[in-house]
Amino acid sequence: MSEPSKAEELSPRPLMRILGDFANSQILDASIEYDFFTLIEKGYQTSEEIAREAGTDPRATRIVLDSLPALSLVEKRDGKYSLTTTAKLFLVRGKPSYMGDFRHVALALWDGMANLKQTLKTGKPLSRMDTGAELQVWEKLVLGIIVIAEPAAKALCDILKIGTERKGIRVLDIAGGSSIFGMTILSRDPTAQVTQLDWPNVNAVARKANKERGLEGKIRFIDGEHRTAKIETNHYDLVLASNFCRFESPKGNQGLFAKAYSALKPGGQFVVNDFVPNEERTEPTFALRFSVYTLTHTPEGECWTLSQYSDWLKKSGFSSISTHGEIAKTLPGTTLIIATK
Repeated sequence: MSEPSKAEELSPRPLMRILGDFANSQILDASIEYDFFTLIEKGYQTSEEIAREAGTDPRATRIVLDSLPALSLVEKRDGKYSLTTTAKLFLVRGKPSYMGDFRHVALALWDGMANLKQTLKTGKPLSRMDTGAELQVWEKLVLGIIVIAEPAAKALCDILKIGTERKGIRVLDIAGGSSIFGMTILSRDPTAQVTQLDWPNVNAVARKANKERGLEGKIRFIDGEHRTAKIETNHYDLVLASNFCRFESPKGNQGLFAKAYSALKPGGQFVVNDFVPNEERTEPTFALRFSVYTLTHTPEGECWTLSQYSDWLKKSGFSSISTHGEIAKTLPGTTLIIATK
């Protein structure tokens, strides 16, 4: 009997799993939407009880609940459902560690990725996430990324010794979204003066987040965007650009960095927080996949390398560029780039 060839030994299952993974995000999104995990935590353990409380169809609810063990989020025994440790920690609404809103990040990218084949032919996105027309998407998305942005904000405060050696600094957060960086800075140093520049609807979301954290009125908000807004010159000690340089073109980032340089006092620092791949663009794989998302949602955006960031910063006049990666509790490739005026 002949031995099987290498082709016969290989399994198609990994490819099948990749092609079918889109279903997992939809199952998880629907389960979060109807609070299945929160209801199970509250003690509703059968599909009938969960369907009644969620207002969903009993049969459909059972089928979806039965799929959740495959995602390692739910266990089932004797017709009753219970949460795994992961679901209990991250998917129960109301817990400080809740990250269910992160689903909005994936869903915001869905339409563009569905048209990737056409973008490959034309080089152009079919939907945009870098313009004011996408305000409603960003209202949800900025809340979704709190879970990955807050660890970076805390790391930045540690690196710059905010609240210990540095107090009362003036901060400008450009496209600050939920204002998680501003809120984190204020939690370390209540004497800091934080200004956020972002679209009006996004700032409205941030104001609500400020109120929920007991920081109402502590952050000054400017409605607009960095391309057109008037920003004070030689005024700030720290300027932030978090999680949006990847949506900008090289020209757009160069303009942003020049504006940040002008806004800073001498000795002030400019911080970029983003996903940064290595120079050969082989790792981390998350940043490389995210570049495909930006391809399908912006005309020229992608995850930029450190050499590209360094070039734009130096051309803008910055010196003493340092980087801080491998930040705990956030996504692979998340990097803080700190440049001094």
